Amino acid sequence: MNAFPRGLFICFSSFADTPSVRHVAIIHPEYLDLILAGRKRVEVRLTRNRCTPFGRVAPGDLVYFKARSGGFGARAIVSSVDEFESLTPPLVAMLFRRYNAMACGDAAYWIRKQHARFGTFVHLADVRSTERGPEYRAAPGFSPRSSWIVLRRAARRRAS
Repeated sequence: MNAFPRGLFICFSSFADTPSVRHVAIIHPEYLDLILAGRKRVEVRLTRNRCTPFGRVAPGDLVYFKARSGGFGARAIVSSVDEFESLTPPLVAMLFRRYNAMACGDAAYWIRKQHARFGTFVHLADVRSTERGPEYRAAPGFSPRSSWIVLRRAARRRAS
């Protein structure tokens, strides 16, 4: 049963066999460690404005995780995405109770984000360690302040 008002909750639940879009998520190093340890199974992005990754990430996509001021450390397939809009502080508190065990956020994060209006909750599967990731600095819309970069669709191999 969904406890959110009608029109607030959007869920993508299918899982594609091959990634159609690649992403680079810039995260704090301690969260990268939690992803690799299997404890952090959901990446949370709460924002005041509708911005990436809201509406831009889907099941089957491939996300590379890069530590802030560091290198790549993990990659994962998106198993599902939960998106929320028109959030209020009480709804953000409800999301904290619902997701934080899987997201491993600290209380300070949720307090800072209590006035967010949009939420993207990316469920991770098939997490693997990697020291390499895609080149992302030339991606459309990239800026040094970007924390989530959507890359173009993954190249498909041509049959010979």
